Amino acid sequence: MSVNHAATPVAEVQDVPSVEVEVLTPELVAKVIAGTAMVGEALRALQDQGWSASLTGQRITVDNTIEAVLHGSNGQSWWNIFAMDGSPPVWAVGTRLASEANWLGCVE
Repeated sequence: MSVNHAATPVAEVQDVPSVEVEVLTPELVAKVIAGTAMVGEALRALQDQGWSASLTGQRITVDNTIEAVLHGSNGQSWWNIFAMDGSPPVWAVGTRLASEANWLGCVE
């Protein structure tokens, strides 16, 4: 019995466009809602990003993994944004674009 060891042509591998998968993080949510003082407006902005967002009181849950809570005191307001699993960091962003507290950053 003879075995044919002739080379079989192999299809050329063409460049496949890479697909960037964006992982949802508290930082991304913070960037979307920074400068937004109204909960409904923040909710719509997050939904416009294609994320599933739901509202309960002053708390927005994004894709069941990130929470954003609107706080206010003495005429100032800000968002705390964090991962629901408790992993750091927690982001705090202000609700006024002209405010120094617009982007407080993260707290480890």
